[in-house]
Parts: sequence; C-alpha cells; structure tokens
Amino acid sequence: MMKKQVGHIENNESNIFDFIFIGLGASNSLIVLSLIKNGLLKDKKVLFIEPSSKSINDKTYCFWSSQNDFIIDDLSTIISHQFDKIKINNSNVQSLEGLFYYYIRSIDLYNHTFNKLNEEKIVIERAEVTNIIEDQDFCSVLTNSQSFRTRFIFDSRPPRLYKITEKDIYINQSFFGLHIKCENAVFLKDAFEMMNFNVEQNGATQFFYIIPFSSQEALVELTRFGIEKIEFNYAAELLKNFILNEFGHYTIIAEETGCIPMTTFENEPSANKRILNTGTAANLIKPSTGYGFKKMYSFAQKVSEQISKNQYDKFNKSNLINKKRFKFYDTLLLIILLKWPFKGKPIFTQLYNKQSPKLIFQFLDEKTSFYEELKIFASLPILPFLKAVYVLLKRKRYLRYVLSFLIVSTYLILSNYNINAARIFSYSTLSIGLITLGIPHGALDHLLLKTKEFSLAFFLFKYCMGIILYYFLWQLYPLLSLFLFIIYSSFHFGESELVEVKTNIQSPLSFIKSFLLGFCVLLFIISSHIDESISIITYLNLNIDLTKFKLENFSLILSCLSFSYILIQNMLSKGNAYLGLIFLLVLGIPTTLIVAFGLYFIIQHSDNAWKHLKEGLKITSIGLYRKSFLYTLGALLVFALITIGASKLDSIYALWTQFFIFIACISLPHFIIMHLFYQKK
Repeated sequence: MMKKQVGHIENNESNIFDFIFIGLGASNSLIVLSLIKNGLLKDKKVLFIEPSSKSINDKTYCFWSSQNDFIIDDLSTIISHQFDKIKINNSNVQSLEGLFYYYIRSIDLYNHTFNKLNEEKIVIERAEVTNIIEDQDFCSVLTNSQSFRTRFIFDSRPPRLYKITEKDIYINQSFFGLHIKCENAVFLKDAFEMMNFNVEQNGATQFFYIIPFSSQEALVELTRFGIEKIEFNYAAELLKNFILNEFGHYTIIAEETGCIPMTTFENEPSANKRILNTGTAANLIKPSTGYGFKKMYSFAQKVSEQISKNQYDKFNKSNLINKKRFKFYDTLLLIILLKWPFKGKPIFTQLYNKQSPKLIFQFLDEKTSFYEELKIFASLPILPFLKAVYVLLKRKRYLRYVLSFLIVSTYLILSNYNINAARIFSYSTLSIGLITLGIPHGALDHLLLKTKEFSLAFFLFKYCMGIILYYFLWQLYPLLSLFLFIIYSSFHFGESELVEVKTNIQSPLSFIKSFLLGFCVLLFIISSHIDESISIITYLNLNIDLTKFKLENFSLILSCLSFSYILIQNMLSKGNAYLGLIFLLVLGIPTTLIVAFGLYFIIQHSDNAWKHLKEGLKITSIGLYRKSFLYTLGALLVFALITIGASKLDSIYALWTQFFIFIACISLPHFIIMHLFYQKK
C-alpha cells in the first residue's frame, strides 16, 4: 500500500486552494477520481481534510450493474467479488439475467484514491473542520490546527438530522456482520443471499445478508430496519446461532458494523454558493434500501461534467434529477416499516417470490416504467400500502384537500338531482366546519397576549368593545367598513399563508407580499362568483348602484389576474408551496360563493392557523378546544345578536350579508392579535 501523503501548509500564500474536499469517504473519493480521470485537476491546487487515517476496512459498498457500464470500467481494479445469481429467503438460486452484483471493500477504495492523490501530488491534511467562513471570493475553512482558503468546497460531513420535522419519517438500517471462514465448503461462490428472514423480527424488520468470498469464506450480516438500532451483543448471539445451524463451525476473521439513515428527510443545498454537499448530505442514499454507491458514482460524473464546462454559477445546487413517484414509493415503504414493522418480512418475501430479481433491481434503480411499477405493486399486499397512503396524507396535511374534493363532488352530484338537498348539504358542512375550526381558531386570542400584567377581564372588555364599535361602523359607514375589511383581511389571510410556507414576515416588503397574496385570494373568490357577490354587497346598503359598473364584464379578467399572481408566487416558492391553496380555489369555482369562501376560510386559512397556534402555544388540539369552548359559544351568541338586530332578512343573501358582517366584526381584533403573535413567532 502506498504511503498516504500528509501535508502541512506553512505560509499564507500556499494556504489558498482551488478545491478543498472535506472528508475522504466514498462520495468525495468518486468525485476526485472522476476529476483526475478527466484531467480537470491539472492546473488546480487541491486539499483533502480528513481526520481519520482510513487505514482499516470500515465498511463495504455493493451495487448492481451490467458488465459494460462505465462504473465497471472505472472501478474494475478494486471490485473484489461479483455475482450473477441471487438467493432470497431460502428460495432456489435465481439468475440476475445479465446483471451482476458487485462488492467493493472500503479499504480498497481508500487505497486506490490515495494512490491517485499521490500521483497528482494532492495534499491530505489530518484535521477536523470546525467552521467555514464565507468571504467575497473565497471560503475560509477552519480546522482544529489551522485554516485554509479555497474557491470551492466538497463537503461530505453528515447532514444535520436535528432538522427532521414531524412530517419526515426516520428509521435506522443498522447492521452487524462477521467475516467468517467455515471448516467445510458451504457457500455458493457465484450467488449471494439478499434477505434471509430465518430470524426473529423483534419489533422490527430483521434479516441475514450473506456475501460469499469463496466456498468457505463469507460475510454474514444481521440487518435491522427499525427505530431502535441493533444491539451488539444481541446481534452477535443471533449470528452465532444462525451460522452454527446453517454452516457449522467457523472462525471469525473480521467484524463489520454500521448504521445507515432511512429517511424522507432531504438535506438542503448549502446556502453558500461555493459549498457542494456530497454523500449522504447530498441525499444520495435511497431512503427505502440504504443503497447509495451507484448514485454517488453518477453524482460524481455529473459534477465532473459541470466543472469541465466551467459551470460554477450553481455549484452548490448540483444534484441528480429524481423521479418524484419513486420518492412516493420510498415514503410508503418507510411508513410501513415505521408503523407496522412486522409487515416488512411478508412484503419483501412476496416481492422477491413474485417478481424477477432483474425487474426489482431496475425498480430500485428507478428505471422501470409506470406499467411495470403497477405490476410490482399488484403483487404485494395492498392493505398496508393503502394505510400508508392515509398516514402520508395525514402527515402532509393533504387529507383536508381530499375531504374538500369529496365535499364539492357530493355537492355537485346533489345539485344535478335536487338543488335544495345540495344547499342543505353545503350549509350543514359549512356550519360544522365553522363550529369545529373556523370560529375556534379565533377563540384562542386570549392565550396569545398573556403577560405577568395580563387581565382576562380587561382583555375581554377591550376585545368586545372592538367588535361592538366596528359593528356600529358597519351600520353608519358600510362602504368605509367594507374597505377596511378588505385591507386587514387581505393582509391577515396573506400573512397566514406566508407563515405556513416559512417566509420571513418582519420586513415591509413581506407586509406588501402578505397583502397582495391575501387580496388576490379574496379577489379570485369574489370575481369567480361575481353575481352572488354583487347580490350580497347590495344588502350592505352602500348607496352605490353596482350595476352601472358592469362588473360582470370584468370578472374573467379579474379572476385571471388574481389567479396568475398566485400561480407566479407558487412557481417562485420552494416545492410548489401554494399548490394546496390553488387546488382549493379551483375546486370552489363550480360551487356557490359561500362554499368557495368556506373552502378557503375553513380548510386552508383556519386549519393553517390552528396548526400555528398548536406549535406556538405548544398545546394539543384537545387542549385548544377546551380553552376555546366558552369563547366559541360567545362568538355564536354574537352572530345570533347580529342576525336578530338585522333590519330585514327577506332572502338567503340577506342572511349571508349578516354572516359576512359577523365574520368581519370578530375578525378585526383577531387580526391584530394574530399579527402580533406571528411577529413574535
């Protein structure tokens, strides 16, 4: 083995590099090997910072491929073993049909990389990175011994998993393996065993994995998919019993242990345009399997190609394009392994029993057609996946959109047969939504301003006085009141949307964005139901003849303009942040004005605000309902008083007008308090 070159930089000028690699694991090794192969480091100063000596075989890398793939040409010298047959759970040996399963020892990859680095006279600094500071044209990399400057960094340090949220799924793929030599020839040299479930599951999904090196030698590993990592002594005992029962007496040559995260969490690209995350931090590990070596190789080729073209403008955002449906499949499997780990064994067993290994590997490579994927899922037990879909919808808060679709579909079906039944249905669902979410989310304002000097009685007095004064303003100056309502409700709705997508709302520009977004939401709902809107506004006694403005002629233009603004904001946002909002707005078009507004106000706005209150107050939904109950009853009493006090209720539009005034009156103090809450949050 060639001696590893360790450099120490002595003067400031030599501390400046074109590239610094933090970590000498698989991903950074593959990247630098690709750059060297393509002659891209000829005129570059390069530094590796790696605290470990990388002198032991600490892990293994396995992948499948055809023999004529580029990865085989590049790494053939360090591939220790290859297999063209597979065995699953004591089944008969099956052919991989032209594919091969390859095995690389980490020490061989490290040594191969060291040799190439020495040939290129690339320095390796034995240190640990403590901080990275961004300059205008450089980054300063601080270690526990000295500092360096560089133009670009390849950072393979693990991602910050503390950023995982309740929406993310996380389990561990932990394993403990023994490299053994048996007394007798017991292994098939050309066949590896992917999953042997001849082991207790112990509240997780557990299996043995066997890689033969000869007829007498093999790596026998116990792997566990579960929340809890596998315990060393427990795994050693299970391995001992399994090996003795299956293969007889043996001697241990080496041990191997490790843990791979299996998670839907996606690490963000570095905010620094000069830092590229690599390895696990670049999301190159497939969530449902833990395999990542081949993705790391593909990633290395892409990075190398971009550098060859001097494409550094988006250096930090280099990534592999993944098909979203495979992320969906991975998520469903992770949910099953998390919630119902005992289902793992029958799912994997059934999968390999009913599908060819080649098709499964193509599926894991995300290279199958949608039709082939349907065939794969059709061969699996459907109930666990349906339950996983439900859990996923709930985690992502998509169930509300499914519910909205069902409500609108039912309303439209009823409308075709009996319009009165459709109205009763829509009014009933609207009333339920208001009582369970719409009003309660505003009945918690007394919790948001609590201080040491807080007086509940004085708070309620001021709150009620605000409602009463605004109500009288409606009676005296309805046009001014309407204008005021549009201003603050637009801001309130928009602010809530921005908070939901985690946008900073402290700046004047964010206030403008809040208003415009909320205003466009209201404008779209009103303009797409212009006739009903005019009818309701007429009952406000604005002393304006709305018919002479011929608003009907402009409704389509207003709808398109407001909807276009929301679409643009969605495209500018990360991950189509406003897609749910857009879905609800479109869903409300064929319904009545009150249903369309109810969909937004209850399903979107109130549900988002309820979530914000749960997070901000750290109180469960049940706790929030308890604390809002009396104030919800008080709000309903206010509505009853406003309705009784109305001068006339000669049509349904007159009733909705009073409802509109009620919402406006109780919303004004709520808007002020929620704004203060969001600013503090």
